Amino acid sequence: KLVGKIVVVGTHGINHDFTNKLHVILGLLQIGMYDQAMSYIENITIVQRESISRIMHAIDDSAVSALLIGKTARCSECNIKFVLQENSHYCTEDLSLPSQSLITIIGNLIENAVEAMNHKSSENVISSNELTVGIFSKPGHLLITITDTGCGIAPNHLEQIFTYGFSTKGTGRGIGLAQTKQLVESLGGTISVESTEQAGTAFTITITK
Repeated sequence: KLVGKIVVVGTHGINHDFTNKLHVILGLLQIGMYDQAMSYIENITIVQRESISRIMHAIDDSAVSALLIGKTARCSECNIKFVLQENSHYCTEDLSLPSQSLITIIGNLIENAVEAMNHKSSENVISSNELTVGIFSKPGHLLITITDTGCGIAPNHLEQIFTYGFSTKGTGRGIGLAQTKQLVESLGGTISVESTEQAGTAFTITITK
């Protein structure tokens, strides 16, 4: 069941990431660096297995964990370090929420973060790209934090970003954050944002039963 969900949410990113790794292995073999190729294969296998295992153990909802696994591949494809915050833990017994709503909320915010970091890179701002996701639950409460090191949001835009149709990225945009806010509030939660231009943005979602 989990594998099927991973394919749905992360196929594009996983395929690209897998192809890149195959190219590295092929290149090492072609220049006769067989030991290095073997070491590379062993290393990526261990890293990916540990990352997947950590997410699956931390997140009780299989659809949400599958989404996060898919997003790690997406971030890898974009040269972004994906970090699941230490002590992250979501137990559906603490607060049972619709998986599809959580997928939309978390997925929208992660995609916005990836886009913000890609935009920062395109402006030749030198800094590491890192996306940190934290999910914490206790009986009756859920806290989600998503922090990036992207281009940030201008102070005069902060109050408008959740307005349907508002976007600084051209026409046909400005739907994702409005939809995210609507979903969060429909679950009885709140969403807030802090941002510094050319430094990054942090979204915080709190849902209480």
